[in-house]
Amino acid sequence: MIEHLHFLRPLWLFAVPAVAGIWWLLRNRRSPEHAFGNLVAPHLRSALTIKHTTQTRVTALDSFALALLLLALAAAGPAWRQQVAPWFEETAPLVIAMEVTDSMRSNDLTPSRLERARFKALDLVAARTGARTALIVYAGSAHIVVPPTTDSAILAGFLESLDPAIMPRQGTNSVAALPLALDLLGESAQIGTLLFIGDGFDSADIPALASFTANPSAPAVAALVVGTDAGGVALLPDGKPVLGPAGGALQTAIDGDLLARVGRETGMTLVRSEPGDGDIRRLLRLIESNLLQAEDPDAEWHDEGWLLLWPALLLVLYGFRRGWVLR
Repeated sequence: MIEHLHFLRPLWLFAVPAVAGIWWLLRNRRSPEHAFGNLVAPHLRSALTIKHTTQTRVTALDSFALALLLLALAAAGPAWRQQVAPWFEETAPLVIAMEVTDSMRSNDLTPSRLERARFKALDLVAARTGARTALIVYAGSAHIVVPPTTDSAILAGFLESLDPAIMPRQGTNSVAALPLALDLLGESAQIGTLLFIGDGFDSADIPALASFTANPSAPAVAALVVGTDAGGVALLPDGKPVLGPAGGALQTAIDGDLLARVGRETGMTLVRSEPGDGDIRRLLRLIESNLLQAEDPDAEWHDEGWLLLWPALLLVLYGFRRGWVLR
């Protein structure tokens, strides 16, 4: 906030030293030294002066002067945050990269990780009414499913049809989604967000992800991690467990240390899936934050001067205490 603080009407700041100077002059005129000047010797003047206790306390003059200072600052229009224009917000797209792998069949989340990811994506799209959203799916390879659109019904239809069986290659190649996201965002990349929705990343993808996030012209990158650390059993549609490379049940536990490393080395924001909507609200704040950092040329600064009116009013009321105004 401090680094963005400025004044919309800075000429009003000239009133601050003027009010301070007038207060100083009036304050001094009330003192015995000013009243008698050099007519009375200092030691006699001190002995003959009645020591009013009000001289050492805040007076009505002090209260009114401070209120005027606050009013002058309020009139100057302090501002530190911007309001993004509605049309600018609608041009900030979101690209969802959904992981569609066998591990997403895990039943540690009801009914499965893939279903939970689908529900979360639909909730996020519904909360971004009027904003453009695109959909990419990836496993061993990545593919564009829906280009940027504002029609949530289209996205919902394709999300409902996602299944690991339709993916041509097995694996978890999140890096393959990066160039596709850039193509979809085009010139809007800097104000857009790429959101991965899946159950984690491969350690081999970390260098490429870090290089992508370090590019100033790339979109912001975040991830919604769906699943529990303990994992579950990945089940096929016929109820049989998915077999891993070694022939046993596919391991679906989420490596928390690997996720921490991804966040640390890439700067990516990682959000763990929650039963409620707390994760969706956090992602929405993140997308809005990415938008605010894009320097909208039509954004208007909020005039926060009204915040100073309340303490100024209280000081004026305090100055009208009984017996103060006449002193």
